[in-house]
Amino acid sequence: MSVELKPKQRPRPAWRKLTVERVRPLTGDAVEVTLAVPDTLRPVFDFKPGQHITFQRVEPDGSEVRRSYSLASTPRELAERGTLRLGIKSIPEGTFSGYANRQLQPGDVLEVLPPLGVFCADVSPDRHYASVVAGSGITPILSITTAALEAGATVTLLYSNRTEASTMFAPELRELEALHGERLRLHHVRTRSEGESDLLTGRLTPEKLHEVLGALVDPHEIDEWFLCGPYEMVLGIKEVLEETGDVEIHTELYYVD
Repeated sequence: MSVELKPKQRPRPAWRKLTVERVRPLTGDAVEVTLAVPDTLRPVFDFKPGQHITFQRVEPDGSEVRRSYSLASTPRELAERGTLRLGIKSIPEGTFSGYANRQLQPGDVLEVLPPLGVFCADVSPDRHYASVVAGSGITPILSITTAALEAGATVTLLYSNRTEASTMFAPELRELEALHGERLRLHHVRTRSEGESDLLTGRLTPEKLHEVLGALVDPHEIDEWFLCGPYEMVLGIKEVLEETGDVEIHTELYYVD
């Protein structure tokens, strides 16, 4: 007699209700949303830096909308304060992003799925993490960067935006620079205004990244790369990094301004 052993199935994640604690403007078209997580749900919402949560909302016409957004906060913040933070950029005709930017208020209750996603980091203090990111793609990268720095790791960050005014989480990044000094090597790239140098002005193309790697970043110092932005940028930069040798690269595609 033969017995077939079937793998144990993991329980499907269930929707949970979380209350909005705060809605804070980040730029003219983006907000930071803070969710309060009750003590009983903190284990359910534990996550790795870089992961996302999913919202479910019923529109006035009865249609159901689901959208996923990456977490900008860290597991440490969840454990100590019981909060999750995420950045939501309003996109043209965006159903949930428009609602979050124009209507969402503290006290509102949202249906949320616990964190998921493979774009994440197992942070170690002896590693050097590097990220190339555009626009709202900073959200998961901020979580990874903060957690890595808190653990004692080194982080290099190339962050592309149109202008300083359109840069999400700019004050938070300045605070991390002040707190962690040389362990955070932050380079802002401006596409529609003048950057700190010619090298940091204009779109972050593969050609420009070749120049950056020659002048600002030594790829051989990097243990892991995280790329988050539009398809063409991420694909082009990934190809450039692969030319530098055997390197660990994580990618995520995002809407950007």
